[in-house]
Amino acid sequence: MLSLQRITKRFGDNVAVDDVTLELRRGEILALVGENGAGKTTLMRIAAGELDAGGGTITRDGEIGIVHQHFLLVSDFTIAENLALQRAWSFASPRTLEREAEACIRTTGIRLEGVSRRVESLSVGEKSKLELIKAIAKNPRVLILDEPTSVLTPNESAELFAVMRTLASEGTAVVFISHKLPEVLEIADRIVVMRRGRIVAETTAHGMTPADLANAMVEKGVAPPPRRGESRGGEILAIVGVAGNGQTELAERYRNEHPDAGLIPEDRTRDGIVEGMSIAENLALKSKHWHPREAATAAQAQIARYSIRATGPSQDAGSLSGGNQQKVILARELERKPKKILAAEPTRGLDIEATSFVHAQLRAAADDGASIVLITSDLDEAFALADAIQVIYRGKLSARLTPAEAQERVGALMAGIA
Repeated sequence: MLSLQRITKRFGDNVAVDDVTLELRRGEILALVGENGAGKTTLMRIAAGELDAGGGTITRDGEIGIVHQHFLLVSDFTIAENLALQRAWSFASPRTLEREAEACIRTTGIRLEGVSRRVESLSVGEKSKLELIKAIAKNPRVLILDEPTSVLTPNESAELFAVMRTLASEGTAVVFISHKLPEVLEIADRIVVMRRGRIVAETTAHGMTPADLANAMVEKGVAPPPRRGESRGGEILAIVGVAGNGQTELAERYRNEHPDAGLIPEDRTRDGIVEGMSIAENLALKSKHWHPREAATAAQAQIARYSIRATGPSQDAGSLSGGNQQKVILARELERKPKKILAAEPTRGLDIEATSFVHAQLRAAADDGASIVLITSDLDEAFALADAIQVIYRGKLSARLTPAEAQERVGALMAGIA
């Protein structure tokens, strides 16, 4: 169905994929895990034919669908028009396009309503679902999902898992790239671990624990600095809710009201970095003056301080892994020591190590007196970081809750029944 033999891929001096051999089997769900920059996405883009391999051979049997972590949608088009781009509906009337889109969505088993809505108005979770629908609608023999649950609610993730199991039962091979280890163990038949471009472990999911996987994924390194305790000057307020309940609008309002705040945006590639600019240039975006030599020196120090895996300040930010792009954003925003910080889905798509690093940086900023608004769809993240929690439902915020109070009420509040 799909055979990768001794695949190697270099980007300059960086070996992204190093002599990897992998066989995908009909009707199985294969989890591909590893820290950011391990080579998972690069390997799957090679498998799908989006990148040329520098060495090795590939044998494909049938259509390969891939859902990227970063969306490939036309924002000015509607849901129906985006679906029409890859199908033979282009010359149909708008109403016919919408009927075809509704029928297409029904066949995938994924819920997405309002096909006349423009993509620019969709939540991140809804955009993710549209990308899934696009891929599944092509009836691929192999379906590659790159961090598909990173912006989905638990109910939406369960819906996706049901679709994945159905596809596998019909013979489709599904590749599930994820850093959410409990989900990996729940859904996968087989697990492959990558580290620094190579496969370092392969096992069945049965009998594995999240700790087993974490130990295989992450190399030993320097632990993030501990939190200083309860004496910090600022606080972290978490805003949680089902995607599409006004989180994007809330973030925009906050930005308008606090233009000097540090900003960790929900979509890092669209709003956080300029992909064609260097790391040094991205780090200096909010500086008042541009001095190339000073910027390069400062960037080198921040690359070391934030553990950004890069060849140097002149490397394009767009060539970094998602976790390292997020570290560039953190460095730029937090080094200014802002009094207020908005962090929207700050660990979306990040591995265990990068997530831990982001959490440590946010805690340190709060310890230094910053007031942080954390908008997150990850309840575990909210409870791990927050001093207070509010639930957003249909654009309205609940009263402030302590984490203990939220443990009892958050589910009902997110469903709008409390």
